Amino acid sequence: MRISKNSIQGPLIAAGLSAATIAAWWALYRQQAAMNSLPMEGMWMPPTGTWRWSLSDFGLTASMWLIMMLAMMLPVVTPMVLLIARIGRGRPQEARIHLPAFILGYILLWMAFGIVATLLQWQFHGLNWLTPMMDSRSPKVSAAVLLVSGLYQFTPWKMACLSHCRTPMGFLLSHGRPGWRGGLRLGLHHGLFCVGCCWGEMVVMFAVGVMNVLWMGLITLAILAERYLPGAQESVRKLIGYGLIAWGCVLGL
Repeated sequence: MRISKNSIQGPLIAAGLSAATIAAWWALYRQQAAMNSLPMEGMWMPPTGTWRWSLSDFGLTASMWLIMMLAMMLPVVTPMVLLIARIGRGRPQEARIHLPAFILGYILLWMAFGIVATLLQWQFHGLNWLTPMMDSRSPKVSAAVLLVSGLYQFTPWKMACLSHCRTPMGFLLSHGRPGWRGGLRLGLHHGLFCVGCCWGEMVVMFAVGVMNVLWMGLITLAILAERYLPGAQESVRKLIGYGLIAWGCVLGL
């Protein structure tokens, strides 16, 4: 029995994305474990004053956010990647969307978000809102973050971006173009909607601890549920919003 190259492409892509996701989660776990076990003088921690940050501090913080984005968002984009691969199956090579270019475009948008998050963290440390271990030291600031995140769940922007992310087939039919350039443009376009959908949940990390791996996992599950849980997507979106608002109100009292 002969197995065609096209028939194994989907499983190979899924295996590759799974391996990258596991590697990113493992790196985050090791980093958190090192922070909890090493003596204070033996570990790197972000400086408290904004003027004390060096280029290496920015680089280390940005790389931490990038690994976090890969760990949390690769599972989210995997169904879209597999859909593109399935649509391209059987088509001639020149008519297919270039998958590596799509993934690159998607990651570039989340890298941009990671840079913004790094700059935000830099300011939070400068204002003494985060500890050197990257935990929140201000219940009021945490409450504000949670309230903003919860309220965003009910905005037209959130619902528009989420609707896009829930219906990838229509997006592909409207915006899919073959080749490397088409794949890159599609990845950037999809990544823009994805950031617009998920940034509110991502900034919750400033309230629960930037390097809290448990909360990273819970937020990832929440994002997956509000996109892909059959019959309960809208209920999940509202539940996340109401939960964050209630939590923020309690912290703010």
